[in-house]
Amino acid sequence: MTIHETLRQAIAFKRCVRLRTAGFSRDICPHALGFKDGSPRLLAFQYDGSSVSGLSSGGQWRAFFVHDIAEATPIEGRWHTGTNFVAKVEACLDRVEYSVKH
Repeated sequence: MTIHETLRQAIAFKRCVRLRTAGFSRDICPHALGFKDGSPRLLAFQYDGSSVSGLSSGGQWRAFFVHDIAEATPIEGRWHTGTNFVAKVEACLDRVEYSVKH
């Protein structure tokens, strides 16, 4: 299964995913998959793991270009989300391909 397919299924079934990107392991809940300036992009809520900028207590929204994701593995865990989902989608994606149902 490709990274794109893994993320699409995780969105459809509200499953958590462990990503490896830019040398970091991140536990995320993918919320929307689409395009930004023609490139596939993911909007996710990161609730655990590492990043260059750190992670707020309780997690935070993150956007990833799909081509930057080295691995995406479904994991067990409670679904996490944040506030302002619609505003985050509008800021992150020019066109939405898949999105969770809120």
